[in-house]
Amino acid sequence: MNQPGTNDTVTPNTPSGAATLPTSTTRTRGARGIARGSRWLVGGIALAILATTGRVYQLKAHPSPELQGSMERPNGRPIQERTVIAQHPRGAIVDARGRKLAVDALGGTLFIDVRDLYRDAVNRAIAAERLARRESEEESERGRITLASLPNDLDPIGELVAALEGPLGMPRAEIARLIHDKVPEDLRTLRRSMQESDWERLKRYIVISKDLDAEQIDAIAAARKAGGPTGILRGAHVETRPERLLPFGDTASALIGFVGFDANRDPVTKKPVGGERVRGLSGIESSADARLASLPGHTATIVDSTGSVMAVPASSHFPGNPGMDVRLSIDIVIQEVVERRLRETVAKSNAGGARCIVVDVETGEVLAAYDTLRAGSPYAHAVEDKFAAKDPRLARLRWVTDPFEPGSIFKPFVWAWSLELGKARAGETIHLPDGPLTVVDGRARRTIREAHSSSYGTKSWRDCLVKSVNAGMATVAMRMTNDQMMDCIRSFGFDQATGIGFKAETRGILPQKDEWTNKTRALTSVSFGQGIAVTPLQLVHAFTAFCRDGSMVPLTLTPLADDSLSGTQPVLSSKVALETREVMEAVITEGTGKRLKNILLYPAFGKSGTAQLVNPKGGYFQDRYMSSFLLGAPFDRPELAILVTIEDPDKSKGVTGGGALAGPCAAEIMNEALEYLGVPHDGELAYGEKKPVGNSSQGSAPRNGIATAN
Repeated sequence: MNQPGTNDTVTPNTPSGAATLPTSTTRTRGARGIARGSRWLVGGIALAILATTGRVYQLKAHPSPELQGSMERPNGRPIQERTVIAQHPRGAIVDARGRKLAVDALGGTLFIDVRDLYRDAVNRAIAAERLARRESEEESERGRITLASLPNDLDPIGELVAALEGPLGMPRAEIARLIHDKVPEDLRTLRRSMQESDWERLKRYIVISKDLDAEQIDAIAAARKAGGPTGILRGAHVETRPERLLPFGDTASALIGFVGFDANRDPVTKKPVGGERVRGLSGIESSADARLASLPGHTATIVDSTGSVMAVPASSHFPGNPGMDVRLSIDIVIQEVVERRLRETVAKSNAGGARCIVVDVETGEVLAAYDTLRAGSPYAHAVEDKFAAKDPRLARLRWVTDPFEPGSIFKPFVWAWSLELGKARAGETIHLPDGPLTVVDGRARRTIREAHSSSYGTKSWRDCLVKSVNAGMATVAMRMTNDQMMDCIRSFGFDQATGIGFKAETRGILPQKDEWTNKTRALTSVSFGQGIAVTPLQLVHAFTAFCRDGSMVPLTLTPLADDSLSGTQPVLSSKVALETREVMEAVITEGTGKRLKNILLYPAFGKSGTAQLVNPKGGYFQDRYMSSFLLGAPFDRPELAILVTIEDPDKSKGVTGGGALAGPCAAEIMNEALEYLGVPHDGELAYGEKKPVGNSSQGSAPRNGIATAN
C-alpha cells in the first residue's frame, strides 16, 4: 500500500465498468478547440460579408452591360420604376359672355392583353385549387398543381365580358364579339392542354372601346377596386386621354378649330375611321395653343413583379398644371344667327358658298364670323377643303385667308377718298355718255360698261354711288394720281393684314407694278373694285370708318374691358364719313339695296356688290358672280358692321345681285343681332309707312328730333 506523500497517482475507487470523468486538462483542450473553430467561422463569415459587400459595390460602381440592361431602361431609369401620368384638362374656350364653347372631358380606350388575362386566370385557379385541397385535408393530393392538373377548362373571356357589361353599358354579346373577332376560335376558352405555341398565338392588344366617357371610366375603376388585385378586371386596361367637347355642337366649330393629331372621324357618328391623320391649323385651338395647353403631372413609384407599389421615392411627384381659359369676343347667340341665315340663303340660291363677319364698330370686337361651302357645287369644288368635309373644326377660315375681287362694295372707299382729296363733290354733275365709256391715257384705251342700262347717262357724284355707276367712278378716279389711289388703299388697310391673331391671315392682292403704268388700267379698275383682291376681314374693318367718325379701331377676337382704351386709326374727316354714310343710306332707300326696305327694323346704310367671278383660265365668267353687301346700323349711332358674301349663286333661281341676295341676308342678321343686344326699335319697318299717331302726318321715324319724308 502506498503511503501518502509519495509520487504515485491516487486512483479513486470507482465501480467496475464506469466512465472516467475528464480531467481539467482535457476540458481546457476542448474549449480551446471550440474557440479556435468559432474564430475561423466568424472570420469566414466576415470575409464572406466583406467579399459580398465589395462585389455589390463593384456591381453598383462598374456594372457590366448585361447587368446594366437588366437594372435600367434605355432612358436610365430603374427597371422597377413605374411612372403614373396625371393628365390635366386643357383650357376652356368661352364666348364674350362666359358660355363655354370648348371644354375638356375625360375619355379613354379600353383594351385587354389576352395572354395576361389567361395567365392571371391560371394563377387564380391554381390558388383556389390549392386552398380547396388544404381545406379538405387531402394530404396525398398536395403535390404541385399545374394548368393540366386542374379539374376543368377555364373561361376568362366569359368572366371578363360579364364583369364589363355593367360598367360599359353594352350587351354581353357585343363585348364578346369584339374580343372573339381577334382571338382564334380554338383559344376562346383556356384549355388545360394549352401548349407553348398556343400561348404565342394569343393577342397582346385587343381594343374593346376607343370612346370611353368619364362615367364609364369611373365605373370600370370602381369594379376593379371591388374585385381586388386578383379580380378578373385586372386584365382590362384603360388608357385615359383628355377629350375636347363642343357644348354648342358645330356652331362656331370652324372658328374654335382643332389641335393635335387624330384619325379622321365619320361626319355622322363622329367616331374615328382611320386613314390620313391631320392637324387643324386655322382656329383658336391652334393660334392660342400655348395658353390652352396643360402641363401633365407625374408620380414615379417602385413596384414589385406583380405591379404592386412598394415605395414612392422622395421628390418623385410633379403636380402639373391645367391649361388657361381663353375668352373670345364671339357671342354664340349672334354666331348661331349668322350660321343659320347663311345656310338658308345658300340653300335658297343653290350657291357654292358664303361668308359673313359681324363687328362691334366701337370696340372692333368680332362678334361672329362664319363661312360655308356647299358640297357638289362647281365653285365649292374649286376652293374645296377636304379636311372640312370630315370635321368642320378642320376647315380653314376663308373669311381670314381667302381674298376675292370685291366689285362694287369697294366703291364707297374710293368715293369718300375723292371727297377727302377735293377731287369731287357729292352734288357735282358727272357727264357720262348714254352708253359704254371709253377712257384714254395716251395710246391706252379702255371701254367701261354698266351692269344695268339705267346706270348709263350723266349722273351726280352722289348718284354714281347710289346707282353703282362704274363709268362715274372711273371718271373721278382719272382725276387722281396713281400715288393718291395707292394712299387710299393703304389708308383703309387693304395692303396689310389686320393682325387679328391668325397665322394664316393674308394681306390680299394689289395690282402689279406694271398695271399702274397708265390710268386706264389699275387706276380705273380699282375705282369699281376690279383688279384688286381683299379679304372679308379687311373689308369690314375698313367699313367701320363710315360707322364711326372716320377712324378705324383694330379688330380683335378678345373681348375688351369696359374701361380699356384702344388706339384709333384716322382715315377720313368726320364730315366726309357722315356724308358718305348718308349717301349709303340712299343706296337702301332708292338704290341697289331697295329690297332691304321691306326687312330692316333699324335705319341703316350700306353698299351692294355683284362682282364677276374670276375665271382661272383668264378673264371673268360672264354668268357667275360674287353677291355681296356691306351693312351698318343703326344709322345715327351705328353699333354693328356686317359683311355678307354669297358665292356663285345659281342664276336659274332668278336672284344673283348683291342687293337682292346678300343684302336681305345681311338685313335679317342685323335685325336679330341688334334686338338680341337690346337696341330698341318701334316694332315697324324703319323705311316702311308709319302708322299715324294722333294728328301727325305719316312719315318716317324722327332722326335726331327731325322728321324726314319717305
